[in-house]
Amino acid sequence: MPDPGAERMRLYVTPASPWVRRVRVCIEELGISDRFDYVQTKWPHTWGTRTVEMPADFVAATPVVRIPALVTGDVTLTDSHSIVDFLDGSFGTHRLLAADGPARWRALEINALACAILEAQIMRRAELLRTGADRSDDFIAKMRDRGLRCFAALEKKMSSFGDTFDLARITTAVACGYDEWRYGPGWREAAPALAAWYETVAQRPSMKATEPAETPQR
Repeated sequence: MPDPGAERMRLYVTPASPWVRRVRVCIEELGISDRFDYVQTKWPHTWGTRTVEMPADFVAATPVVRIPALVTGDVTLTDSHSIVDFLDGSFGTHRLLAADGPARWRALEINALACAILEAQIMRRAELLRTGADRSDDFIAKMRDRGLRCFAALEKKMSSFGDTFDLARITTAVACGYDEWRYGPGWREAAPALAAWYETVAQRPSMKATEPAETPQR
């Protein structure tokens, strides 16, 4: 197992990805951003439905060709879940997500709902990038409705949020921020209390430093 403190780590990123933002917010919250070299990837708008050519070093790091991807020592991690788990265990002593026990399961309950929103948001975006007869308005509506249901479910969990900005809350905040940025404020009607919570956490330095922007095109 490599010593994560012994060398700089390489993280493949793009500013539009909520999965990347999730990892980057965790990095900022753990105070370890100086340990990383961020490699900006560029994506054509065909990424959602077609195989796209990417640089050899990126393909070597993540054969699935998805972001984020972390390269450290002889370990390469190719999804945000494993990356966050690795970083929290290595640098945070499981501060962002309990290693075991009831606290872990309660956090994962919230986290799963927020991740479901991220998945629906990205699938909706991919479909919106199709043109003409290839685009399915029914599928777009399905992903929108899935996200809104999950926002409403998170609204009912607000009493368990507390003051800790842990992984579950980070993922939730990223989901709120992406929907606001990409699709507008409509999600707030499904979750007004969550929207009020988001207004506060969106001002955290980790969130301000990672605000989404369009992906550079190739």
